[in-house]
Amino acid sequence: MQLFIGNWAPDGRFILSEEESHHCIRVTRHRTGDRLLISDLKGEIHLGRIMDENPKQTSCLKEEVWKTEQITQGRITIGISPTQQSDRFEWFLEKSVEAGVHRIQPLICHRTENQKDKSDRWGRIIRSAVKQTLRAYEPQLLPAVKLREWLKTKEDGQRFICHCGPGHKGFLGSLYQKGSDVTVLIGPEGDFSEEEVAQCLSSGYTAADLGSLRLRTETAGLAACFILQTVNNCK
Repeated sequence: MQLFIGNWAPDGRFILSEEESHHCIRVTRHRTGDRLLISDLKGEIHLGRIMDENPKQTSCLKEEVWKTEQITQGRITIGISPTQQSDRFEWFLEKSVEAGVHRIQPLICHRTENQKDKSDRWGRIIRSAVKQTLRAYEPQLLPAVKLREWLKTKEDGQRFICHCGPGHKGFLGSLYQKGSDVTVLIGPEGDFSEEEVAQCLSSGYTAADLGSLRLRTETAGLAACFILQTVNNCK
């Protein structure tokens, strides 16, 4: 069953956006009385029924709660440099949402070659992955920021930097404390500069590795998500 996104009206109806309404009525050919999944991506997915098959503003009636998602701990933030090839970074966005990321912070580093702001397109990719994965929350895409500016923020929980140079404290999965909020920084092609690594360490980040293999930027970001999710889901 497909998930459609919209907002609640004051009278209790659920109203699909114009884009979602068009897709629901013109593309997937839903009709009045059909049941579908609906959500405003604030923590719940409901089972609903179409009341008005308007291709510009389809309205639905909520029948029951289908899924509840509570984020109380173990929130994953990935700070990552956009890759030179846009499709590789977009692949990371899609797959990291499927892997359970909660926040994505594009980082502009010394060796970041692609500094184009594509937040609108990136947001659409994230929204599509949310629908595919049936997540009740939409991960937050933060505005791109230079690494040195990001380091001025005070992030809760554990903080790690994964890089290819020496000085690692150990494997990310071993260092991470289950259930803790966590931020992991992933550098660009060519890695963080030595100065950037030093800045991160002096700002309270711990150097960690993702295993013995050298990974592409987008693969490293996804690997970090899976490692952290695996730890959080182990009994």
